[in-house]
Amino acid sequence: MTKVLTKPFTTIQKIINMNTPKGKAVNRFAQGLIQDGYSNIYQRALKYDSVAITGKNATGNTKTFILSRSGFRVKTNDVIPVTKHTAVREIDKATFNEFGGEIFGIKKIQRLINNNIFDTKIEKRGWGVNN
Repeated sequence: MTKVLTKPFTTIQKIINMNTPKGKAVNRFAQGLIQDGYSNIYQRALKYDSVAITGKNATGNTKTFILSRSGFRVKTNDVIPVTKHTAVREIDKATFNEFGGEIFGIKKIQRLINNNIFDTKIEKRGWGVNN
């Protein structure tokens, strides 16, 4: 099994990315993450010529874009504290086409008690809702 190389998104990595069309797309998505308040941005290559770029904001929420030739997917992971020992985690996964239109998505809402999953609710939207 090969090791997946994760690279921090720095100015040097941004310059390296400018050499390929795939890298230019990564730069655009990373710039969007920066404008949305995300930092600690990393990129990694995935199989089938896909690239993932991940950022974390000040409250600890993460956002990941998975870019491929057919479009992109977005995964957000937001944790909202309710009390000292409980929290609600919202995980939203959506797939978009190359024009930016959402094809389908799944939203998981999990109740956490002492960082253990107590209850999960799943909401589907778009294609394959009945599956």
